[in-house]
This record gives sequence, C-alpha cells and structure tokens, in this order.
Amino acid sequence: MKINRKRLTALAGITATASLFAGAATVNAATGVDMKIGIVLPITGNLSAYGPPMTQAATLGVTQVNDAMMANNVPGSCTVASSEDDQASPPQSVEAANKLVLTDGANALIGPMTSGTTMSAAQAVTIPAGIPLISPAASSVDLALLDDSDSVFQVYPSDALQAKAVVLAMAKQFGKKALVNVGARNDAYGTALAATFKTAWVANGGRIGVVDIYDPNAATYDSDAAKIVSGKPDAFFIIDFEQTFAKVAPALARTKKWNVSKTYLTESFNDANSIKTVGAKYVNGAHGTAAAPAGTKTAAWKKAFEAIVPKDSQSFVDPAAYDAAVIECLAAIYAKTNKGPALIKGIRAVSGPAGTPYSWQQLNAAVKAVAAGKKIAYKGAWSEVDFDSTGAPGSGTFEIYHVVNGIPVDTHANVLYKAKA
Repeated sequence: MKINRKRLTALAGITATASLFAGAATVNAATGVDMKIGIVLPITGNLSAYGPPMTQAATLGVTQVNDAMMANNVPGSCTVASSEDDQASPPQSVEAANKLVLTDGANALIGPMTSGTTMSAAQAVTIPAGIPLISPAASSVDLALLDDSDSVFQVYPSDALQAKAVVLAMAKQFGKKALVNVGARNDAYGTALAATFKTAWVANGGRIGVVDIYDPNAATYDSDAAKIVSGKPDAFFIIDFEQTFAKVAPALARTKKWNVSKTYLTESFNDANSIKTVGAKYVNGAHGTAAAPAGTKTAAWKKAFEAIVPKDSQSFVDPAAYDAAVIECLAAIYAKTNKGPALIKGIRAVSGPAGTPYSWQQLNAAVKAVAAGKKIAYKGAWSEVDFDSTGAPGSGTFEIYHVVNGIPVDTHANVLYKAKA
C-alpha cells in the first residue's frame, strides 16, 4: 500500500499542550538503533474498510517518533519496512508476515488485525523468529494461550471483556432470562467469542437456544440461516465480518423469521463502509457493541488525523494502530537494539504501569526519557495500553451502537461497560 507522504507532511510538530501532529518522515543518519516496523493489515477483502486508515495511523506513529528522535539528537531511526495486505485471511497473513520479516527486514510487526490472522502469523513467523507483534484489533481469548515467550501483544480489549459487555447490553434490552440464538463464523474469533458469550449469558441467568457455527467460505447460507432463526428466540447475537455477513444476512431475511431489531452485532459493523458492504437494509435497526477509545484526548487525535485521512474514511480503531507503532518505536529506543528479546522487554518498559506517564502529545519528552534508559507509562490515543501478563489490555471500555440509515450511531453516552480483566 502506498502511503501519502504529502499529507503526512501537512501536520505540524508535537508539544505537550497542543494536539498537532508531526511532519514528514525522514531517517536519522547518525549511528544508533535502526528499527524497522512491518505493517500487515487487510487492504482488500474482509475488513478492507479498516486496513487503509489503520495503516496510515501506524505509519504516522512511526513518523512522529522518528521525528522526535531527530529533534532530540537521539541516534538511529524508526521507519516502516513495508506494509502488506493480508485480506484478513490466515494463509495470506503468514505470507505477508514472512515477506516483511525475511525479505523486508522488519524487526517487529503491527497487525494482523483479526484474531485468526494474528494467531497464524504469530505461530508461523514471529514467535519462531523471536520478534514482537502487536495487533491493534485482535481480541480472541485464545491469544492468551499462545506459547509466545511474551512476544504477542494486543491493544484491543479481550473478548472475555467484550462478552460481558454484550451480556449487559442484551440483558438490559431483552431481559436477563431471554432466549438467544447465536450465529458465528468458524474461525478463531467467531468460535471463541460465541463460547465466551454463551458461558457469560447463562451465568447471568439467560438461556441459549441454537449456536450455529458456519463456514465463512460457504457458497450458500440458507441452511445456517434456518438454524439461526429456529425455535422462538427473543434475540440474536451474530459474530461475523462484512464480506461473509453480506451473504448470511440476505439468507436470514429470506427466512422471514429474522428480526434485525432484535439482533446484536460485534465491532466489525461499527463502521458505515462495512454496513454498506452488507447493505443497509439488512443492518438498519441492529445494535452492537464495540470497544471505545479510553485514551488521552482521543477526539483531538482524530481531528488532527483528518489532515491525513478524511473523517468519513477513518475507522474507530485507528488510534490503536497508532499506539502500537509508537510503543514499538519507543521500545527500540529504550532497549538500544532492534533484537527481539530486548525489544519485548522494551515494550514492557515503555507501556507502564510503572514509570513517568507521557501522552501521545508528549513524544519529544517521552523519547528523551527512554533514550536515557528511564521506564515510562505511555498514555495513548486509544488507551493507557496497560498490558496484563498475557499481553492483552488489562481493562476495556465498551459502547453500544445502533444502526440508523446505514450509520452506526453511539448510544448510552458512548460508555456502556468498563472493567478490568
């Protein structure tokens, strides 16, 4: 993917009090650590509404830290090795990660985006190579089970928290004892979240009817749709991405038993472009939950990001990709090397909770501190990035959205649920 450097240079310098962004990316030629970051996100195929702006956001994070290094005479550089399109496909993610690490010389990866692609790329490439990977959006609870030597991190809250948020929202709307049918794509994301939701819903006093796990590559979905609407459910919970749901939703509609207003979706549809892919008529009236930014002056970050990506082309999770990039660059400066084991320790050293806090608006000061060997607690545009022992966020904040005329509209004053793991 080509990054628009002219638009990057439209942003001005970082200060402690201003929410302006830094300028063009140039490489510090002085002797020092040269950190190369690879970006692997979906540019085409499933979730393609998310990949391009997230790639721009990650590139911006790298650019800003590199500029802060030059401004403070910190030797070395932090640059993007390359960016690759994995189409939200596990096999493609492995191919993309291999190219970035083996051909382009990436010392760490940002992405992939989904749980399945993240697990595939990590197990096949980054874990054997001993290099860190930070996914900005993967959420499966199964990521915590990876034997990864602390090398896999995720900025987006775990589905263990997401499931609790869905339970709270659906119980409030349909009643704690409601009968819910579940439809989910058969991958690391869908199966894990479906199982986690089922356990949480029953523990809260609810009832589960059918749980249909369907093949995301199936030719038709009429039989799956018939299962999902079977019985007399009070509500539906669907776990899917837009390319597949564009086939599943019409099949559900053809049953004439599906009520979209009694349907909850996941964060994939907290985006107008994703809804457009499915067709607004199939999604209007649905509700959903999505992790909400809980960072430092996120609105100011998004406003400034409009100099690169117009507001209507941004995704809600762009700040998470930005934070992942900043953390990896800061980790290399702290570690004074681009070697995997030290970088992993560097990620822990710059992401808190110990250390002096620095926000995304204070990168000059943050770079100076980590270059001096000081631990910091980076406060990102997406969140405080408080990784737990498994590399997942230690807490999460979620919101409910309601699809109106093809647009996901936030409800409940944006915040639905906040919890620690």
